[in-house]
Amino acid sequence: MIRIGPLPRVAHFRCHKFLPLKRANKIQEIDRARQILTEALKDSLGIHWVLKQKSELGKVLALEVLFYEGADKDGVYLSDDNNGAVVFYDISDSRRSKQNALRKFKLVLRHSGFLSVYRLLRYRKMISSTRPKQAMVGFLVGTDRSVKGTKAIFDIHQGMQEIASNLKLPICLETTLPRVRRLYQFAGYTEYASKTHPYADLEIYFFIKHPKK
Repeated sequence: MIRIGPLPRVAHFRCHKFLPLKRANKIQEIDRARQILTEALKDSLGIHWVLKQKSELGKVLALEVLFYEGADKDGVYLSDDNNGAVVFYDISDSRRSKQNALRKFKLVLRHSGFLSVYRLLRYRKMISSTRPKQAMVGFLVGTDRSVKGTKAIFDIHQGMQEIASNLKLPICLETTLPRVRRLYQFAGYTEYASKTHPYADLEIYFFIKHPKK
């Protein structure tokens, strides 16, 4: 079931400056979030492992497929200063769009090959079976590389916690980077599982943080 009841309250909090995170609703806000996440994450093996040839166009399209999965669920957020972005949504939300289905088809046809469909299905089944059944998932997290400081990333994590607390759901995150793994541990997330990536030389670390009672 899609959780839609509490979402207007999140927007209400934003209007009164209670949240350091704002949902990207306008075209320019969504484009800004896409720009930040593309530049921050397109070269990550955890994103482009599916590609046969690691072309720039293929890397960007692979990232955009994931980004617009979140956008279809109204799950794209910007930090208060517009220098950080996160794709963050209810794990049970199954909304999708024809436009992103076309992006996926283009990715398979031009960059990853039809064998990748089986690999992606197997990979996603592994991720889905490891995650909790009810949670908010932080799918992509990044900041503008040209901006120094930690305000944006602090806003993102503070905002995610307040949204999840309002919905009474835990936050789950994953990473394949040891540096980010240490950051999540420092931020109070609990590592509840680790899995070996079936198609890349990577270990996937799964984290969770429960809302404060």
